[in-house]
Amino acid sequence: MRLIFAVTALASAMAAASILTPEALARQDGPDFLDISSDDQEILDQQDRVRFMGNVNAIRGDTRLRADEAEAQLARNPETGQRRIERITAQGDVFYVTATETARGDRAVYTLSDEVIVLTGAVVLTQGCNVSTGQELRINLQTGVSRLTGGNGRVRSLFFSQDGERPAASGDCPAPPVPGPAPRGYSAEFPAAN
Repeated sequence: MRLIFAVTALASAMAAASILTPEALARQDGPDFLDISSDDQEILDQQDRVRFMGNVNAIRGDTRLRADEAEAQLARNPETGQRRIERITAQGDVFYVTATETARGDRAVYTLSDEVIVLTGAVVLTQGCNVSTGQELRINLQTGVSRLTGGNGRVRSLFFSQDGERPAASGDCPAPPVPGPAPRGYSAEFPAAN
């Protein structure tokens, strides 16, 4: 029989900080790029913004940010005039998915320059059978340190341990479903492959 541990407040925050490990956040080898797809796209050139509407998937390495809509804020290089994405703000059924964890919230801000993602709203962090809930999840992709806070409420976590007679099977706790079409993999022939 499994043991269920319900812990709160500081213990939960400390435990949640260790759930997203650097190994879990490690990226695959290959070119470093951000692949964003959506149903529609609007380019606000004079405002250095791009809006993505409907089933937004932003993929970087083996991580994925999914939302109903998102907006990318661009930064211009003053010397070359070239632009790059500085920040992505996503909202509406937002998911941040790694190979081993899924985090869900109402809104997310992903700042690419410092590699920090902040999910807010009704945040649910899932790793296998273990689940933590709170109001804000701050993930530092460079350090692998995450912090879950409760806002005006409390943070709560459920941790399942295995007993000696029946270890948990991986199929006991499948990853939460992520809405929208599954993202396509990287293709060196893009856009010819589309």
